[in-house]
Amino acid sequence: METLPNHTIADHVRRTLILAWPVMLARLGLVGFATVDVLVLGRAGAEELADYTLGLTIYDSLLAALAGLTLGVGVLTARVTGAGLDRAAGTIWRRGVMYGACVGLAAALALQFAPQLFALLGQDPARAQSAGGVTRIVALALPFVALYFVTTTFLEALHRPKVGMIAVAIANLTNLGLNLVLVFGAGPVPALGAEGAAIATVINSALLALGLWVYARHLMPGRERYGIAVAAEAPPPAEQRRIGYGAGLSYTFEAGAFVMVTQFVGWMGTLALAANAVLFQFLALTFMLAFGIASAVQVRVGNAWGRGDARGMALAGWVGLALATGSSAVFAMLYTLFPVGALRLFTDDAAVLGAAAPVMVWMTLALVFDGNQTVMSHACRGRGDTWVPTALHLVSYWGVMVPACWWLAIREGGGVAGIYQGILLASVVSVTAMGLRFRALTRRV
Repeated sequence: METLPNHTIADHVRRTLILAWPVMLARLGLVGFATVDVLVLGRAGAEELADYTLGLTIYDSLLAALAGLTLGVGVLTARVTGAGLDRAAGTIWRRGVMYGACVGLAAALALQFAPQLFALLGQDPARAQSAGGVTRIVALALPFVALYFVTTTFLEALHRPKVGMIAVAIANLTNLGLNLVLVFGAGPVPALGAEGAAIATVINSALLALGLWVYARHLMPGRERYGIAVAAEAPPPAEQRRIGYGAGLSYTFEAGAFVMVTQFVGWMGTLALAANAVLFQFLALTFMLAFGIASAVQVRVGNAWGRGDARGMALAGWVGLALATGSSAVFAMLYTLFPVGALRLFTDDAAVLGAAAPVMVWMTLALVFDGNQTVMSHACRGRGDTWVPTALHLVSYWGVMVPACWWLAIREGGGVAGIYQGILLASVVSVTAMGLRFRALTRRV
Protein backbone atom coordinates (compact mmCIF):
# COMPACT_ATOMS: atom_id res chain seq x y z
CA MET A 1 0.00 0.00 0.00
CA GLU A 2 1.37 3.43 -0.93
CA THR A 3 1.54 5.93 1.92
CA LEU A 4 -0.03 9.35 1.46
CA PRO A 5 2.35 11.53 -0.62
CA ASN A 6 3.05 15.15 0.22
CA HIS A 7 1.98 16.21 -3.32
CA THR A 8 5.12 18.01 -4.36
CA ILE A 9 6.29 17.41 -7.91
CA ALA A 10 9.61 16.07 -6.63
CA ASP A 11 7.85 13.56 -4.37
CA HIS A 12 5.66 12.30 -7.22
CA VAL A 13 8.66 11.99 -9.54
CA ARG A 14 10.54 10.03 -6.90
CA ARG A 15 7.64 7.68 -6.13
CA THR A 16 6.89 7.06 -9.78
CA LEU A 17 10.51 6.30 -10.65
CA ILE A 18 10.96 3.97 -7.65
CA LEU A 19 8.08 1.86 -8.94
CA ALA A 20 8.69 2.42 -12.66
CA TRP A 21 12.33 1.55 -13.23
CA PRO A 22 12.06 -2.16 -12.34
CA VAL A 23 8.84 -2.34 -14.39
CA MET A 24 10.62 -0.69 -17.32
CA LEU A 25 13.41 -3.24 -17.18
CA ALA A 26 10.96 -6.12 -16.82
CA ARG A 27 8.93 -4.99 -19.83
CA LEU A 28 12.09 -4.32 -21.80
CA GLY A 29 13.14 -7.85 -20.93
CA LEU A 30 9.87 -9.25 -22.26
CA VAL A 31 10.36 -7.38 -25.54
CA GLY A 32 13.97 -8.52 -25.31
CA PHE A 33 12.83 -12.02 -26.27
CA ALA A 34 11.86 -10.69 -29.70
CA THR A 35 14.87 -8.38 -29.84
CA VAL A 36 17.26 -11.27 -29.28
CA ASP A 37 15.40 -13.25 -31.94
CA VAL A 38 15.84 -10.40 -34.44
CA LEU A 39 19.52 -9.95 -33.49
CA VAL A 40 20.19 -13.62 -34.20
CA LEU A 41 17.93 -13.98 -37.23
CA GLY A 42 19.39 -10.79 -38.72
CA ARG A 43 22.55 -12.84 -39.20
CA ALA A 44 20.62 -15.80 -40.62
CA GLY A 45 19.33 -13.92 -43.67
CA ALA A 46 16.49 -11.72 -44.85
CA GLU A 47 14.19 -14.68 -45.60
CA GLU A 48 14.32 -16.01 -42.02
CA LEU A 49 13.86 -12.49 -40.67
CA ALA A 50 10.86 -11.93 -42.95
CA ASP A 51 9.23 -15.22 -41.85
CA TYR A 52 9.74 -14.29 -38.21
CA THR A 53 8.40 -10.75 -38.65
CA LEU A 54 5.21 -11.85 -40.35
CA GLY A 55 4.86 -14.94 -38.17
CA LEU A 56 4.77 -12.96 -34.95
CA THR A 57 2.27 -10.31 -36.03
CA ILE A 58 -0.89 -12.14 -34.98
CA TYR A 59 0.86 -13.62 -31.94
CA ASP A 60 1.86 -10.13 -30.80
CA SER A 61 -1.72 -8.91 -31.15
CA LEU A 62 -2.95 -11.72 -28.90
CA LEU A 63 -0.10 -11.01 -26.51
CA ALA A 64 -1.44 -7.47 -26.17
CA ALA A 65 -4.98 -8.79 -25.74
CA LEU A 66 -3.83 -11.05 -22.89
CA ALA A 67 -2.09 -8.14 -21.21
CA GLY A 68 -5.37 -6.23 -21.31
CA LEU A 69 -7.61 -9.12 -20.27
CA THR A 70 -5.50 -9.71 -17.16
CA LEU A 71 -5.18 -6.00 -16.30
CA GLY A 72 -8.01 -6.23 -13.77
CA VAL A 73 -5.61 -8.04 -11.41
CA GLY A 74 -3.32 -5.02 -11.12
CA VAL A 75 -6.08 -2.39 -11.07
CA LEU A 76 -8.10 -4.08 -8.32
CA THR A 77 -5.04 -5.06 -6.27
CA ALA A 78 -3.88 -1.42 -6.27
CA ARG A 79 -7.37 -0.26 -5.31
CA VAL A 80 -7.94 -2.69 -2.41
CA THR A 81 -4.47 -2.21 -0.95
CA GLY A 82 -4.86 1.56 -1.30
CA ALA A 83 -8.04 1.23 0.76
CA GLY A 84 -6.27 -0.96 3.36
CA LEU A 85 -8.01 -4.23 2.36
CA ASP A 86 -4.79 -6.19 1.89
CA ARG A 87 -6.17 -9.72 2.35
CA ALA A 88 -8.39 -9.33 -0.71
CA ALA A 89 -5.31 -9.21 -2.96
CA GLY A 90 -4.68 -12.97 -2.89
CA THR A 91 -8.22 -13.73 -4.01
CA ILE A 92 -7.82 -11.34 -6.95
CA TRP A 93 -4.53 -13.00 -7.95
CA ARG A 94 -5.88 -16.58 -7.79
CA ARG A 95 -8.85 -15.64 -9.97
CA GLY A 96 -6.46 -14.06 -12.46
CA VAL A 97 -4.25 -17.17 -12.62
CA MET A 98 -7.14 -19.45 -13.59
CA TYR A 99 -8.63 -16.95 -15.98
CA GLY A 100 -5.32 -16.16 -17.67
CA ALA A 101 -4.43 -19.82 -18.18
CA CYS A 102 -7.80 -20.57 -19.81
CA VAL A 103 -7.74 -17.53 -22.10
CA GLY A 104 -4.10 -18.14 -23.10
CA LEU A 105 -4.83 -21.76 -23.99
CA ALA A 106 -7.82 -20.74 -26.13
CA ALA A 107 -5.66 -18.20 -27.98
CA ALA A 108 -2.93 -20.79 -28.58
CA LEU A 109 -5.45 -23.18 -30.13
CA ALA A 110 -6.88 -20.45 -32.37
CA LEU A 111 -3.43 -19.65 -33.80
CA GLN A 112 -2.99 -23.18 -35.11
CA PHE A 113 -4.89 -21.91 -38.17
CA ALA A 114 -2.33 -19.14 -38.86
CA PRO A 115 -1.19 -20.36 -42.32
CA GLN A 116 -4.75 -20.26 -43.62
CA LEU A 117 -5.28 -16.81 -42.10
CA PHE A 118 -2.15 -15.38 -43.73
CA ALA A 119 -3.32 -16.76 -47.07
CA LEU A 120 -6.71 -15.09 -46.61
CA LEU A 121 -4.93 -11.80 -45.88
CA GLY A 122 -3.28 -11.88 -49.31
CA GLN A 123 0.22 -13.05 -48.45
CA ASP A 124 2.25 -15.08 -50.95
CA PRO A 125 1.28 -18.78 -50.51
CA ALA A 126 4.84 -19.86 -49.72
CA ARG A 127 5.26 -17.03 -47.21
CA ALA A 128 1.89 -17.84 -45.64
CA GLN A 129 3.03 -21.41 -44.98
CA SER A 130 6.51 -20.59 -43.67
CA ALA A 131 5.44 -17.65 -41.51
CA GLY A 132 2.34 -19.52 -40.37
CA GLY A 133 4.55 -22.36 -39.17
CA VAL A 134 6.42 -19.89 -36.95
CA THR A 135 3.11 -18.61 -35.58
CA ARG A 136 1.82 -22.09 -34.75
CA ILE A 137 4.91 -22.82 -32.67
CA VAL A 138 5.20 -19.51 -30.81
CA ALA A 139 1.46 -19.62 -30.01
CA LEU A 140 2.21 -22.36 -27.48
CA ALA A 141 3.82 -19.68 -25.29
CA LEU A 142 0.54 -17.78 -24.83
CA PRO A 143 -0.81 -19.60 -21.72
CA PHE A 144 2.52 -19.03 -19.99
CA VAL A 145 2.67 -15.39 -21.04
CA ALA A 146 -0.81 -14.89 -19.57
CA LEU A 147 0.40 -16.30 -16.23
CA TYR A 148 3.40 -13.98 -16.42
CA PHE A 149 1.15 -10.93 -16.94
CA VAL A 150 -1.13 -11.91 -14.05
CA THR A 151 1.67 -12.41 -11.55
CA THR A 152 3.86 -9.47 -12.54
CA THR A 153 0.97 -6.98 -12.48
CA PHE A 154 -0.03 -8.39 -9.08
CA LEU A 155 3.49 -7.95 -7.69
CA GLU A 156 3.79 -4.48 -9.23
CA ALA A 157 0.52 -3.43 -7.60
CA LEU A 158 2.03 -4.55 -4.27
CA HIS A 159 5.05 -2.32 -5.03
CA ARG A 160 7.30 -5.36 -5.56
CA PRO A 161 8.33 -4.97 -9.21
CA LYS A 162 11.95 -6.09 -8.82
CA VAL A 163 11.01 -9.77 -8.74
CA GLY A 164 9.66 -9.66 -12.29
CA MET A 165 12.65 -7.63 -13.42
CA ILE A 166 15.15 -10.20 -12.12
CA ALA A 167 13.16 -13.14 -13.53
CA VAL A 168 12.98 -11.60 -17.01
CA ALA A 169 16.70 -10.77 -16.97
CA ILE A 170 17.53 -14.42 -16.31
CA ALA A 171 15.08 -15.55 -19.00
CA ASN A 172 16.76 -13.31 -21.58
CA LEU A 173 20.12 -14.94 -20.96
CA THR A 174 18.69 -18.41 -21.48
CA ASN A 175 16.79 -17.15 -24.54
CA LEU A 176 20.00 -15.96 -26.17
CA GLY A 177 21.67 -19.30 -25.59
CA LEU A 178 18.73 -21.26 -26.96
CA ASN A 179 18.49 -18.97 -30.00
CA LEU A 180 22.11 -19.51 -30.95
CA VAL A 181 21.68 -23.29 -30.73
CA LEU A 182 18.23 -23.62 -32.33
CA VAL A 183 18.56 -21.00 -35.09
CA PHE A 184 22.01 -21.99 -36.39
CA GLY A 185 22.19 -25.56 -35.07
CA ALA A 186 24.81 -27.19 -32.86
CA GLY A 187 25.93 -30.81 -32.66
CA PRO A 188 22.89 -33.06 -33.13
CA VAL A 189 20.51 -30.06 -33.17
CA PRO A 190 19.72 -29.00 -36.76
CA ALA A 191 19.52 -25.36 -37.85
CA LEU A 192 15.84 -24.41 -37.48
CA GLY A 193 15.96 -20.73 -38.43
CA ALA A 194 12.88 -18.71 -37.53
CA GLU A 195 11.12 -21.78 -36.11
CA GLY A 196 14.06 -22.29 -33.75
CA ALA A 197 13.62 -18.76 -32.42
CA ALA A 198 9.93 -19.51 -31.84
CA ILE A 199 10.78 -22.70 -29.90
CA ALA A 200 13.19 -20.73 -27.71
CA THR A 201 10.41 -18.24 -26.89
CA VAL A 202 8.06 -21.04 -25.81
CA ILE A 203 10.64 -22.68 -23.53
CA ASN A 204 11.63 -19.42 -21.87
CA SER A 205 8.04 -18.23 -21.43
CA ALA A 206 7.19 -21.47 -19.61
CA LEU A 207 10.17 -21.21 -17.27
CA LEU A 208 9.48 -17.52 -16.59
CA ALA A 209 5.79 -17.98 -15.77
CA LEU A 210 6.22 -21.02 -13.56
CA GLY A 211 9.08 -19.42 -11.65
CA LEU A 212 7.03 -16.32 -10.85
CA TRP A 213 4.02 -18.42 -9.82
CA VAL A 214 6.16 -20.41 -7.36
CA TYR A 215 7.51 -17.17 -5.89
CA ALA A 216 4.07 -15.58 -5.39
CA ARG A 217 2.45 -18.75 -4.04
CA HIS A 218 5.20 -20.12 -1.81
CA LEU A 219 8.12 -17.71 -1.33
CA MET A 220 6.85 -14.12 -1.25
CA PRO A 221 7.18 -12.38 2.13
CA GLY A 222 3.81 -11.27 3.55
CA ARG A 223 1.78 -14.09 1.97
CA GLU A 224 -0.53 -14.21 5.00
CA ARG A 225 -1.06 -10.45 4.96
CA TYR A 226 -2.22 -10.57 1.34
CA GLY A 227 -4.32 -13.72 1.69
CA ILE A 228 -2.38 -15.70 -0.91
CA ALA A 229 -3.69 -19.08 0.26
CA VAL A 230 -6.85 -17.98 2.11
CA ALA A 231 -10.15 -16.85 0.64
CA ALA A 232 -11.14 -13.30 1.58
CA GLU A 233 -13.83 -10.84 0.56
CA ALA A 234 -12.81 -9.01 -2.62
CA PRO A 235 -14.45 -6.98 -5.38
CA PRO A 236 -16.71 -9.31 -7.40
CA PRO A 237 -15.20 -11.38 -10.22
CA ALA A 238 -17.47 -9.60 -12.70
CA GLU A 239 -15.73 -6.29 -11.96
CA GLN A 240 -12.31 -7.87 -12.43
CA ARG A 241 -13.41 -9.31 -15.77
CA ARG A 242 -15.08 -6.04 -16.79
CA ILE A 243 -11.82 -4.14 -16.41
CA GLY A 244 -10.06 -6.88 -18.35
CA TYR A 245 -12.65 -6.93 -21.12
CA GLY A 246 -12.32 -3.21 -21.70
CA ALA A 247 -8.52 -3.22 -21.59
CA GLY A 248 -8.27 -6.44 -23.62
CA LEU A 249 -10.50 -5.07 -26.33
CA SER A 250 -8.58 -1.79 -26.30
CA TYR A 251 -5.21 -3.50 -26.64
CA THR A 252 -6.65 -5.81 -29.30
CA PHE A 253 -7.79 -2.81 -31.34
CA GLU A 254 -4.31 -1.32 -31.11
CA ALA A 255 -2.37 -4.52 -31.74
CA GLY A 256 -4.80 -5.71 -34.41
CA ALA A 257 -4.27 -2.46 -36.27
CA PHE A 258 -0.52 -3.10 -36.21
CA VAL A 259 -1.18 -6.60 -37.57
CA MET A 260 -3.07 -5.06 -40.48
CA VAL A 261 -0.30 -2.55 -41.06
CA THR A 262 2.27 -5.36 -41.14
CA GLN A 263 0.17 -7.05 -43.80
CA PHE A 264 0.59 -3.87 -45.86
CA VAL A 265 4.35 -4.20 -45.37
CA GLY A 266 4.15 -7.84 -46.43
CA TRP A 267 2.55 -6.74 -49.71
CA MET A 268 5.73 -4.72 -50.38
CA GLY A 269 7.99 -7.79 -50.29
CA THR A 270 10.82 -9.41 -48.35
CA LEU A 271 13.06 -6.33 -48.12
CA ALA A 272 10.28 -4.17 -46.68
CA LEU A 273 9.44 -6.87 -44.10
CA ALA A 274 13.08 -7.18 -43.06
CA ALA A 275 13.51 -3.38 -42.79
CA ASN A 276 10.32 -3.07 -40.76
CA ALA A 277 11.47 -5.88 -38.44
CA VAL A 278 14.57 -3.88 -37.55
CA LEU A 279 12.82 -0.51 -37.29
CA PHE A 280 10.04 -1.87 -35.12
CA GLN A 281 12.55 -3.10 -32.55
CA PHE A 282 13.49 0.51 -31.77
CA LEU A 283 9.83 1.48 -31.50
CA ALA A 284 9.00 -1.50 -29.27
CA LEU A 285 12.03 -1.18 -27.01
CA THR A 286 11.53 2.53 -26.37
CA PHE A 287 7.78 2.03 -26.00
CA MET A 288 8.49 -0.34 -23.12
CA LEU A 289 10.25 2.44 -21.21
CA ALA A 290 7.03 4.43 -21.44
CA PHE A 291 5.02 1.30 -20.66
CA GLY A 292 6.97 0.83 -17.44
CA ILE A 293 6.14 4.39 -16.42
CA ALA A 294 2.54 3.78 -17.49
CA SER A 295 2.29 0.70 -15.25
CA ALA A 296 3.63 2.70 -12.31
CA VAL A 297 1.14 5.50 -13.08
CA GLN A 298 -1.73 3.01 -13.16
CA VAL A 299 -0.80 1.65 -9.73
CA ARG A 300 -0.33 5.10 -8.21
CA VAL A 301 -3.57 6.46 -9.68
CA GLY A 302 -5.36 3.36 -8.37
CA ASN A 303 -3.87 3.82 -4.90
CA ALA A 304 -4.92 7.48 -4.87
CA TRP A 305 -8.42 6.57 -6.03
CA GLY A 306 -8.70 3.94 -3.29
CA ARG A 307 -7.99 6.59 -0.63
CA GLY A 308 -10.15 9.26 -2.31
CA ASP A 309 -7.23 11.55 -3.21
CA ALA A 310 -8.16 13.55 -6.34
CA ARG A 311 -5.01 15.71 -6.33
CA GLY A 312 -2.84 12.61 -5.94
CA MET A 313 -4.51 11.01 -8.96
CA ALA A 314 -3.95 14.07 -11.14
CA LEU A 315 -0.30 14.53 -10.20
CA ALA A 316 0.46 10.81 -10.62
CA GLY A 317 -0.85 10.95 -14.19
CA TRP A 318 0.70 14.21 -15.36
CA VAL A 319 4.09 13.57 -13.76
CA GLY A 320 4.13 10.16 -15.46
CA LEU A 321 3.39 11.79 -18.83
CA ALA A 322 6.29 14.23 -18.38
CA LEU A 323 8.68 11.42 -17.43
CA ALA A 324 7.65 9.33 -20.44
CA THR A 325 8.09 12.29 -22.79
CA GLY A 326 11.58 13.01 -21.49
CA SER A 327 12.83 9.41 -21.59
CA SER A 328 11.44 8.75 -25.09
CA ALA A 329 12.87 12.02 -26.42
CA VAL A 330 16.39 11.10 -25.28
CA PHE A 331 16.33 7.84 -27.21
CA ALA A 332 14.64 9.46 -30.21
CA MET A 333 17.51 11.93 -30.40
CA LEU A 334 20.12 9.16 -30.29
CA TYR A 335 18.37 7.18 -33.02
CA THR A 336 18.16 10.29 -35.21
CA LEU A 337 21.81 11.32 -34.74
CA PHE A 338 23.22 7.83 -35.33
CA PRO A 339 20.70 5.99 -37.54
CA VAL A 340 23.04 3.58 -39.35
CA GLY A 341 25.03 2.79 -36.23
CA ALA A 342 21.84 1.96 -34.38
CA LEU A 343 20.53 -0.20 -37.22
CA ARG A 344 23.77 -2.18 -37.35
CA LEU A 345 22.93 -3.55 -33.91
CA PHE A 346 20.31 -5.69 -35.64
CA THR A 347 21.58 -6.36 -39.14
CA ASP A 348 24.64 -6.07 -41.35
CA ASP A 349 22.68 -6.60 -44.57
CA ALA A 350 23.44 -3.60 -46.80
CA ALA A 351 20.07 -3.73 -48.57
CA VAL A 352 18.14 -3.79 -45.28
CA LEU A 353 20.25 -0.94 -43.89
CA GLY A 354 19.62 1.12 -47.02
CA ALA A 355 15.87 0.58 -46.81
CA ALA A 356 15.58 1.26 -43.07
CA ALA A 357 17.90 4.26 -42.53
CA PRO A 358 15.71 6.90 -44.29
CA VAL A 359 12.73 5.87 -42.17
CA MET A 360 14.44 6.39 -38.80
CA VAL A 361 13.31 10.01 -38.43
CA TRP A 362 9.62 9.05 -38.79
CA MET A 363 10.02 6.12 -36.45
CA THR A 364 11.57 8.33 -33.75
CA LEU A 365 8.75 10.86 -33.93
CA ALA A 366 6.18 8.07 -33.72
CA LEU A 367 7.78 6.43 -30.67
CA VAL A 368 7.52 9.60 -28.53
CA PHE A 369 3.78 10.02 -29.04
CA ASP A 370 3.07 6.28 -28.93
CA GLY A 371 4.68 6.06 -25.50
CA ASN A 372 2.74 9.08 -24.26
CA GLN A 373 -0.63 7.69 -25.29
CA THR A 374 -0.07 4.48 -23.30
CA VAL A 375 0.72 6.51 -20.15
CA MET A 376 -2.56 8.40 -20.46
CA SER A 377 -4.47 5.20 -21.23
CA HIS A 378 -3.10 3.51 -18.09
CA ALA A 379 -3.85 6.60 -16.02
CA CYS A 380 -7.49 6.45 -17.11
CA ARG A 381 -7.70 2.72 -16.34
CA GLY A 382 -6.10 3.22 -12.94
CA ARG A 383 -9.01 5.56 -12.25
CA GLY A 384 -11.39 2.72 -13.18
CA ASP A 385 -12.32 4.05 -16.63
CA THR A 386 -13.06 1.01 -18.77
CA TRP A 387 -14.87 1.67 -22.01
CA VAL A 388 -13.97 5.23 -23.03
CA PRO A 389 -10.25 4.43 -23.51
CA THR A 390 -11.34 1.40 -25.51
CA ALA A 391 -13.47 3.53 -27.80
CA LEU A 392 -10.66 6.06 -28.19
CA HIS A 393 -8.24 3.31 -29.20
CA LEU A 394 -10.72 2.04 -31.77
CA VAL A 395 -11.00 5.50 -33.33
CA SER A 396 -7.26 6.25 -33.17
CA TYR A 397 -5.97 3.01 -34.60
CA TRP A 398 -8.69 1.68 -36.88
CA GLY A 399 -10.23 5.02 -37.77
CA VAL A 400 -6.92 6.85 -38.25
CA MET A 401 -3.83 4.62 -38.35
CA VAL A 402 -4.92 1.79 -40.66
CA PRO A 403 -6.39 4.00 -43.40
CA ALA A 404 -3.54 6.52 -43.07
CA CYS A 405 -0.87 3.82 -43.39
CA TRP A 406 -2.61 2.32 -46.41
CA TRP A 407 -2.97 5.73 -48.08
CA LEU A 408 0.56 6.94 -47.36
CA ALA A 409 2.42 3.64 -47.88
CA ILE A 410 0.41 1.90 -50.60
CA ARG A 411 -1.77 4.45 -52.37
CA GLU A 412 0.84 7.23 -52.41
CA GLY A 413 3.80 4.87 -52.73
CA GLY A 414 5.55 6.03 -49.56
CA GLY A 415 6.65 2.53 -48.64
CA VAL A 416 7.82 1.80 -45.10
CA ALA A 417 8.16 5.54 -44.40
CA GLY A 418 4.43 5.91 -45.02
CA ILE A 419 3.75 3.22 -42.43
CA TYR A 420 5.52 5.18 -39.69
CA GLN A 421 3.92 8.44 -40.76
CA GLY A 422 0.54 6.79 -40.24
CA ILE A 423 1.60 5.48 -36.81
CA LEU A 424 2.71 9.00 -35.84
CA LEU A 425 -0.61 10.52 -36.85
CA ALA A 426 -2.64 7.95 -34.90
CA SER A 427 -0.48 8.33 -31.79
CA VAL A 428 -0.93 12.12 -31.76
CA VAL A 429 -4.70 11.68 -31.98
CA SER A 430 -4.68 9.04 -29.23
CA VAL A 431 -2.57 10.93 -26.67
CA THR A 432 -4.64 14.10 -27.17
CA ALA A 433 -7.93 12.30 -26.63
CA MET A 434 -6.65 10.26 -23.66
CA GLY A 435 -5.19 13.34 -22.00
CA LEU A 436 -8.49 15.19 -22.22
CA ARG A 437 -10.32 12.16 -20.80
CA PHE A 438 -7.93 11.87 -17.85
CA ARG A 439 -8.29 15.58 -17.14
CA ALA A 440 -12.05 15.13 -16.90
CA LEU A 441 -11.76 12.03 -14.67
CA THR A 442 -9.49 13.68 -12.12
CA ARG A 443 -11.99 16.45 -11.53
CA ARG A 444 -14.15 14.02 -9.60
CA VAL A 445 -13.45 11.11 -7.20
